[in-house]
Amino acid sequence: MRHLFEGIQYYESLLDGVIPPSHATSMDEVNRYLEVAEKYFGYSYSESTLCGSVLQVAFMGIYLFSQNTTIPDNCTNFVKPNQKAVKFCVGRLVHNIPIGLVVYAGRNQFNHWDDESFDFPTSQVFNALLMAYYENPLFDMAYELNYPERTIKANHLVLNELHWTSYDRYLTDMETLICP
Repeated sequence: MRHLFEGIQYYESLLDGVIPPSHATSMDEVNRYLEVAEKYFGYSYSESTLCGSVLQVAFMGIYLFSQNTTIPDNCTNFVKPNQKAVKFCVGRLVHNIPIGLVVYAGRNQFNHWDDESFDFPTSQVFNALLMAYYENPLFDMAYELNYPERTIKANHLVLNELHWTSYDRYLTDMETLICP
């Protein structure tokens, strides 16, 4: 896990020190950003793969060790009784979604991103995340499962929603999820 996060941190560091064009004061700053961004986005599939691997390990930890058997009120829109996803209705909330369900949905989307459809909990979690950013023109389509085509969303979930930017942050959450 530590190596996965080292790889993720490497990709994230590629944009360190560059000024986004919206804040640039010269064409040199814009050109530098475009140069670095091209490299960063060229590696985005690799970063998504590392983040998907993080979600896979977290998924298995929760799947194997979660003791949750009830559906809390904030999960009734995401999970039906007797679904495997009930075990994942745990953890701190992100947009009123337990992070266990964010892990569940992210792992499923990562592992089955090219399938024709997703299970109910996965679709519902992504729809809720999409709605959470509905008014944000810079991020409004990040969780649309078919836009512009099917792509892996693991990096958005791990970095932007779970805020797992380091092994320590990941470990802190995982301890609360599987070692209550």
